[in-house]
Amino acid sequence: MARNKTLYLYNDTKRAQEWTIYSEGIIREAYKMGQTRKSLTISLSSNATIKFEVDGAVYLTATYAYITGSWTSHTDTPKEISCAASQSAVNVTSGYAPE
Repeated sequence: MARNKTLYLYNDTKRAQEWTIYSEGIIREAYKMGQTRKSLTISLSSNATIKFEVDGAVYLTATYAYITGSWTSHTDTPKEISCAASQSAVNVTSGYAPE
């Protein structure tokens, strides 16, 4: 049975950012975001890995375990992008602002 999950994307800077969200067979979206929140809903019926990219420079991977309903995330740039998850939603916030 598929489970709906809402992805909330937050731009925590004062400049526009180019976001790309990708997971094979689930989502492939690109957005230009100013100081706004973007939300979208996806439907998951198995384990999934979703990749978030901001301005081609900052990356975060969020992995969903269908059996437990839990999320884990990884980034090499924790000061510039972060993830918080609950059972029904994932919040990804980027503070990336190149100088």
